[in-house]
Amino acid sequence: MSDAAELIAPAGECAVCKEQVQERLLVAVVEVGSGPGALVYGCLPCARTRARSPFAPPWLAEDLAVIDAERGGEAK
Repeated sequence: MSDAAELIAPAGECAVCKEQVQERLLVAVVEVGSGPGALVYGCLPCARTRARSPFAPPWLAEDLAVIDAERGGEAK
């Protein structure tokens, strides 16, 4: 199992809300038929919203649970 430090990406732009944030989390992996795919990173609030979607990858909720467990509750 990963720890929170391994799951959190460096500062940058949230792909969902477009804000500059200090912590981002992988929220989607875009696979394409040819050429390179893409990794999509979102801020923690956007990641939480996406995790509630039926289209969210199952590992997203698991990653958020790891972060919450290490931080003692819902990460802001």
